[in-house]
Amino acid sequence: MALIQQHHPFDPDRLPAPALGIEAELVEHDSGLHWHQRSQLLYAPQGCMTVTLAQQWLILPPTRSVWIPGGIAHRVQLRGRVAYRSLYFDPALTAAMPPQAAVLAVNPLLAAIVERIAHWPLDYALAQPQARDLLAVLINELGEAQRENTQLRLPQDKRLAAWLATLPESDELPALAALAQRLHLHAKTLTRLFQRETGLSYQQWCQQWRLMRAIELLASLPSVSAVAQRLGFSSDSAFIAFFRQFTGTTPRRYMQGG
Repeated sequence: MALIQQHHPFDPDRLPAPALGIEAELVEHDSGLHWHQRSQLLYAPQGCMTVTLAQQWLILPPTRSVWIPGGIAHRVQLRGRVAYRSLYFDPALTAAMPPQAAVLAVNPLLAAIVERIAHWPLDYALAQPQARDLLAVLINELGEAQRENTQLRLPQDKRLAAWLATLPESDELPALAALAQRLHLHAKTLTRLFQRETGLSYQQWCQQWRLMRAIELLASLPSVSAVAQRLGFSSDSAFIAFFRQFTGTTPRRYMQGG
């Protein structure tokens, strides 16, 4: 079993096995910006992770996974107490996987395989030939996994850089006109900028950001009421209706994997 402690450094590229798995119980951990040659699969049966890429922000809710192709710089932040599972793969094993990062749904079979590999000794995939059979099933399940809508493209225009840097500490976003005035831009220019660089209107982008911020807060605050109040909703029922509109379920059930 590869059990990693809170501040234990781990470099998957220095190990020879074609697949590696680690597990940890971490609290408010920040990996810092880093990259590795191996592809990575993150999974949290409990807790929430935030993954930041150069052009994208992803939220990993409980019982979901995130796929990060090798060579992509990323930062992983853990919110609250997280049951952390991380698998690393030699690029040759995952050539058929998509080249973009993605949040994926996890069915019971995939969850069981991830847990099993996370408990392997670090040399298991070298020492045990049957490991490749399990890895083949894992890759197949990942290829069939449904994508979750908990990711957001970040605009890259330098005029927005300072404002974007404030978002991790923000709970509400300004109206289009207010943001345009703050950035000394015309509202139509800002509208075209968001549409071109994110594929969404500013209003759509703000709604997606609000959903992802809600998931992040649900992992760290004590109640749905606390999250609704923090995000400026008029009532708990208004927040639940908003959340159900985008996820098809209530905040509590969503965070339980439902």
